[in-house]
Amino acid sequence: MKTKEKSKAKIEHLANWYFGNFCAMKYGHGRKCYDQLHEIAKKLEDRGIKEMTHKEFCIIARENLTCKPIREESSWDEDN
Repeated sequence: MKTKEKSKAKIEHLANWYFGNFCAMKYGHGRKCYDQLHEIAKKLEDRGIKEMTHKEFCIIARENLTCKPIREESSWDEDN
């Protein structure tokens, strides 16, 4: 059975998505976390990486953020 290839999104969109879904919405992290995510995005783009999957971005963000949103188990984690 062939699995569906995961769609890739632009790095800037992934930074905004991560902030809205993990930092701001659940844990109330503010501008510092937002700025850190955009620094990560800029470094990726400077290295020539323009797109990646949500899961790939989550891994990089969790390794590099100092605000460290607490990870909750969700159905998204189980599916990917």
